[in-house]
Amino acid sequence: MRAAGVALALLAVAGCGGEPEANNQAAAIAIEPGEWESASEIVNVSAPELPHEIRRRMIGPRPIARGCITAAQAPRLIGGSGACNYRGLSMADGRLAGTLICPDPVLLRPTVATIEGRYGPRSYSFAMVMQAALPDGETMRIEIRGRGRRLGDCPAADPARN
Repeated sequence: MRAAGVALALLAVAGCGGEPEANNQAAAIAIEPGEWESASEIVNVSAPELPHEIRRRMIGPRPIARGCITAAQAPRLIGGSGACNYRGLSMADGRLAGTLICPDPVLLRPTVATIEGRYGPRSYSFAMVMQAALPDGETMRIEIRGRGRRLGDCPAADPARN
């Protein structure tokens, strides 16, 4: 699994462009290199006329992801650039909160994600509420919880896999 996938929650908060202060705050987060595990779960989904069966399939845990973040990758995981912008991002004393707004060029309405969580060099946790535009003009609301943690050093490369 790629390192960026392991740090998905932190990237969602700090990996997009936006307010200069948000980028400065994101740059102050130190991620320890090593093997990381990331887990997330959709806890609720709602949308007008969303069939019960579709909703039921969407809710629940996602596969746990594991991957290595090298010393060279760790500083680059936070504070990248992208099409999303922040609104009211606060990252201090191991807590984060804010709103991420990502444009949708097809539907012309942005996806808005509000996130609250905790972070540190060896772990993170978050709760996020995403509101995404649907083609009919309605909005789908998705509630997500996630966590990640450093497991230890990256395993040695297996020469049999090369």
